Amino acid sequence: MNFPFKRQAGKAGKRFGGFSRLIPLCVLLFLVSILVGFVTGFPTEVLRERLVQEMSAQTGLAVSSDSLELGLPAKVEFNLSIDPNHPQVAPLTFTRLQITPVWSSLFSSARAASLQGQFAEGNIDAEVGADDHLQLEIDGMRLGPLQNPANPYRLDGSLKGQIDGQQISRPGKAEASFSAEISGLVAIGLDALSLPANLALGTLSVKGKLLGQRVTLEEVLLNGDVAELTGSGTIQLGATPRQTRLNLRVAATPGKAFPESLKPLIELSGLKPKADGSYQFRVAGTMAAAVVR
Repeated sequence: MNFPFKRQAGKAGKRFGGFSRLIPLCVLLFLVSILVGFVTGFPTEVLRERLVQEMSAQTGLAVSSDSLELGLPAKVEFNLSIDPNHPQVAPLTFTRLQITPVWSSLFSSARAASLQGQFAEGNIDAEVGADDHLQLEIDGMRLGPLQNPANPYRLDGSLKGQIDGQQISRPGKAEASFSAEISGLVAIGLDALSLPANLALGTLSVKGKLLGQRVTLEEVLLNGDVAELTGSGTIQLGATPRQTRLNLRVAATPGKAFPESLKPLIELSGLKPKADGSYQFRVAGTMAAAVVR
């Protein structure tokens, strides 16, 4: 079963470097907006076109915007649409994005900008700096609108999380800590596997770190009526799914709503339940050809 974002993870990894290089552009935008406070009649259409051109060039994706306004003191407000060119991902629409300077940073060498906006029915709040520092918080972002509704299998739920990163515009050199929680997690389209069409999985939480190309999952927890799951491990990021290596350890205990039809399928894979009814296994190999042991 292939859930969204898996098949072309390698392309997504390549694009991360492009998105990360947008930080200097954000800082440039708020510096321009400061000047607008002193200069009236600034051609906002020119700034909007430049923004779209720079983002398209940096990411290699189709970027569009039909609204950009400058305000006082020192504010840029705009909307943005990005086509990921991915069959499983819907166009990404950011509304009411607002960039303002972090005033305290104006007196230091590390200029920074604050970014707020709405995305996938949720709110994003970020601080980006010219010194390659990123602090990002997400609250209430829905997974469903991010996926092509024609996908046979999809996930939905409400995501909140945060990232604190350094050197994020340097692929292979980035350092970050992150945490995320998805509440109301639902797997959609499983009726083709003789399971409920909408399978409520509960709440999933993840904590970890990124160091260069290595993602360390320190804690993965899933709490729900279907199953309780704990896990940890590492993911060595590569340019393609075949080059992305997995080393994960997982323990899953079926809950009261666990579909009985799944147990024979699990045991066919060679996994046997422990005395307490849990299944303990390791996920190795690559993202393109994962092996469960």
